Amino acid sequence: MSFTVRKWLLRSVLLLPLVLVAQILLDTYAVKMEIIEVEISGLPEALDGYRILQVSDFHGRRFTKDGSLAKKIVAAAPDIIVLTGDYVDKDKTEIYNLYPLLEVMTTVAPVFAVSGNHDHRINWPQIAASLRAVGVEVLENRHVLLHKNGGTLVLAGVSDPYSGFADLEAALPQTTAGPIILLAHAPTWFEPTSIYSSSPVIATEKALLEKVALTLTGHTHRGQIKLPLLGAVTTASGRLFPKSHVEGLIREQNGWIYISRGIGRTGFLPLRFLSRAEISLLVLRAAH
Repeated sequence: MSFTVRKWLLRSVLLLPLVLVAQILLDTYAVKMEIIEVEISGLPEALDGYRILQVSDFHGRRFTKDGSLAKKIVAAAPDIIVLTGDYVDKDKTEIYNLYPLLEVMTTVAPVFAVSGNHDHRINWPQIAASLRAVGVEVLENRHVLLHKNGGTLVLAGVSDPYSGFADLEAALPQTTAGPIILLAHAPTWFEPTSIYSSSPVIATEKALLEKVALTLTGHTHRGQIKLPLLGAVTTASGRLFPKSHVEGLIREQNGWIYISRGIGRTGFLPLRFLSRAEISLLVLRAAH
């Protein structure tokens, strides 16, 4: 082996740890804005271009009101902001870490929230009260109507399905006033069954989900740590090396599900690798 080749190999070996550390820091601390256009069947032309900003899985992460994430949220100019659970990680007081960012959100657009499994584990009633105190509307197995330019959307929210608190029938309207957007912390109803997940979707829930145009979830963190070639090691639902329902936009029945990677991290190794933190701007488009 020539001296030049040995020198190049040595440099590569020395640089690799630095590259890995840089990637971990980027994925863990930098938040990427994902912009996704979604065709919605039955969406009125008046609502074409409706902008929904989703933020998920905070896990008590602290942000400032004048930081880069706050600026991205303001620049996104959403019609509404939706929060899909796990505001805290280990302690109920972590909700106050979110207040600077939540205060920015409520000045930008109406903000709606549903619960996550960590929230129920810690103290959901108190966390929900803290969200309401800063101007966030909490949807616990109910829905609201959203109006713009003469068009109507139904925004429904369920308590965390993974924890078993969701009541889909109560959350959805009996008569549809417009396309239904559903907020649910975990994609439990859509995931392949594992020993850790809830039981398969019963027939009633399947029929109800057929009414939903778009379901917005989080929970998975895209595995939080993803290995090259192998993908996510596991998800918060306990699936090992899952092949589906880890992140992104997926066609389901008559509608779509979007699974956010979230902005926080949890577990015994609270880092991200090849699973960058995200907020998601979903732009609704009328299907033609």
